[in-house]
Amino acid sequence: MGWFRPCGPATRPAVSVLAEADGEPAGSGVLLPGQHLLTCAHVVNSALGRPDLLAPDHPGPVAVRVRIIAPGVTVEREAALTAWIPPRVEDAGLGGYEWNGDLAVLRLAEGLPPSLRPPVWHPMAKAQRVRAWHGSGEPGVFADAEVTSCDGRFGYFDGNDRSLDVGQSYSGGPLWSDDESVVVGLVTAKLDVHGGLVRRAWGIPWQRVRRELEGAGLAHLTARPDDGAPDHPAFPDLVALLDGPPPTSDGWARCGRAVARQLGLGHRDDGAPSAEEFARLLLTHGRALPALVAAVRATSRELAEELLALARSHRLPRLLSPQEYERLVRLLDALPAPAAARIPAAVRAALPLAAVPAELLSGDGSWAPLVEHLEALHGDSAADPYGGVAVPRLLRAVEYVAASCRPADGDGGVGSAALREWCDRVAARLGVPETALRDRRKDAAEWAKQWRPTPPRVLVELRAVPSRDDGPERYRMRLWCDDGTGPQPVSEQDQRPRTSGEVAREILAVVGPLRRADGSLLPVVELVVDRDSLELPLDDWEDPDQPLPRVLGAEYPVVVNCPELREMGGDGILSDWRERWRRLDSEEPLHIDDEAAESTRALYGLLMERRFAGRADIVVSRQRRSAAVQTCLAAGVPVVLWDRGDKPGSPALGHFTDRHGHLHLPEQVRIYRAMALRRPLTCPGRPVLAWADPDLLPPEGAGRPVPEEDPERPVEHASVAVPCERPAAYDETSDDWLERSPTGLRMSPPAGAEPPDEPVPGPLTGTDWPPPDADWPPPNAGRPLPVLELADPTDSDPEDFAW
Repeated sequence: MGWFRPCGPATRPAVSVLAEADGEPAGSGVLLPGQHLLTCAHVVNSALGRPDLLAPDHPGPVAVRVRIIAPGVTVEREAALTAWIPPRVEDAGLGGYEWNGDLAVLRLAEGLPPSLRPPVWHPMAKAQRVRAWHGSGEPGVFADAEVTSCDGRFGYFDGNDRSLDVGQSYSGGPLWSDDESVVVGLVTAKLDVHGGLVRRAWGIPWQRVRRELEGAGLAHLTARPDDGAPDHPAFPDLVALLDGPPPTSDGWARCGRAVARQLGLGHRDDGAPSAEEFARLLLTHGRALPALVAAVRATSRELAEELLALARSHRLPRLLSPQEYERLVRLLDALPAPAAARIPAAVRAALPLAAVPAELLSGDGSWAPLVEHLEALHGDSAADPYGGVAVPRLLRAVEYVAASCRPADGDGGVGSAALREWCDRVAARLGVPETALRDRRKDAAEWAKQWRPTPPRVLVELRAVPSRDDGPERYRMRLWCDDGTGPQPVSEQDQRPRTSGEVAREILAVVGPLRRADGSLLPVVELVVDRDSLELPLDDWEDPDQPLPRVLGAEYPVVVNCPELREMGGDGILSDWRERWRRLDSEEPLHIDDEAAESTRALYGLLMERRFAGRADIVVSRQRRSAAVQTCLAAGVPVVLWDRGDKPGSPALGHFTDRHGHLHLPEQVRIYRAMALRRPLTCPGRPVLAWADPDLLPPEGAGRPVPEEDPERPVEHASVAVPCERPAAYDETSDDWLERSPTGLRMSPPAGAEPPDEPVPGPLTGTDWPPPDADWPPPNAGRPLPVLELADPTDSDPEDFAW
């Protein structure tokens, strides 16, 4: 046993191997990882009723019943024999009362409750005090003994007069060391020589158990957490540091005790851990190195900085010591519900470039998984020029969470103050400059001033069902509710086709209960669609069975979201999307007219020129409208407004001239739709608002095209410039000469028109476009957009198109 004592459960589960004949205990066993358990082969022979307990022949594909007992839980399972290491009594060099082998591995047919965990193993050594249990698992039938001899193959242990004698049904059970909370071997046989009075038995030490199992190809069941430590690239560097001058006058013992205390380990009362053992511990327990840094910083700042630099250079994953980690999780879990609901928004605002899985932001039960994910991320800024280290992303996120707390949350600001104090302490231990942390705190405060609460929302995914007659259009629908905790599916998610009236009725039934008592924020209905359904008139639909019209777009803000287009541009466009959203109130909106949308290339150039504009108002002719909308969305513009009506000039957009009230835009559009019901002649527009808040992601997979429903669509790949087909050669003798506009529509030129000097991009196929001398890709096209093709060529109007 080394200086540190391994961490294991205070008690071990008792395993009873039951006899096939009567269900009584035939012996005992011990749990191994992966639903396995270990016992002696002769215990399996006994359970099966074989007359010769030491029979070496394999019993075949058999299973036995086992009972597993721990405080508060008892389960029975069937366990199949998976490995047979028979007793070997004829091996050379054995005494008259010894044999090798005698091990059997069983696999449980079903999993176990989480509280039933395998114990920690450790080598057997002379003078260890051990305890063995009867196979019944009863708490009082234990026998205490001391290891009097151990050569690595066999271990002999003697009981005293006041202890129970090891007897039948103890075999196969663990030899448990209470001093160290580990298992050191298996009970095998009682030694009874001519009626002697000595209570002596022998067992298989862990050393031989491991060798036997490794020889049977079961090394994965015997692996110890620190087995791979000497092969870690950081191991020699750590050993060199720990072998140097100690940080305190009593050597490394004081630091060892501090680390053991934080990790919940035991330790010897004398001496100090060796450099090799300490290095193993630091690489085995993820939080051991932060605990050591905390222990040495007070007496040796230079050594603490060397340890931190080594951890950064080898990208060791854990940032926090056990105490720091537990304190942060307690603070986050104790936040009042209103403050906890703002954690996802705070984390996304703090780390706009980090990919934080949505499930970690749900806070389901505890924020511990989120903390563990964030602490593995490295600094979000350059190192301080005077030698300081970058602010870890976890600390930045915690500062934003602290800034998001409000006096009205119900805790009087205690949570916010405690989180900032926690950041101060961790930053000091890590050597983060105070100025750097203050800068992050200032950023968080500025964000918190601008942050506004988000309304609840109902997310709707619709897919048209092909109609086989002249009946009404029907749709398949999925619904989710989000009241600040992320999208939750509505209980009934059937795929039966619905009419537009049925869709409206179901949405109204779901959105009504989401209205908040103060009426300050109306719930938003968010239509999550693929790119072919951006103009689906959900806002015009109403419930036909109500005395009032109940028009969706008049009662509630209705917006559309198209994840399919946004994701086509890859990580770069997603990053632009977040930055555009962050600057939504500070950047002037884009005004996109026919000149700006003359071609996809031209519009792409404008979007790259105004890289952080968060809103686009599209006022273009009808045949260019869809391509312009899709290009803006694919470039990551989060707010796009257009008019789907047939009136020239997009009459609705003139009502939304407030250039800095973007967050109120969904409500303004709702009011216009209500006005259009009362005054259709003065409000003839049909506004459509695309709205994509990076802090409010739609459910995974929603709004993406379904291949089986759209087999003809060509596959497009994110962040790839798709070459366009070069049009067929112009034939001036043909009366049906056709060309393609930049939108992909087939257009006939006006009579007498000359053919274009250069071919115009066509559909997303072919390999000989663009011409060799073309300027392609366009300048600054680091993340080129796919050329988008309109889905409906019947909307073309040749008179609106100019060559």
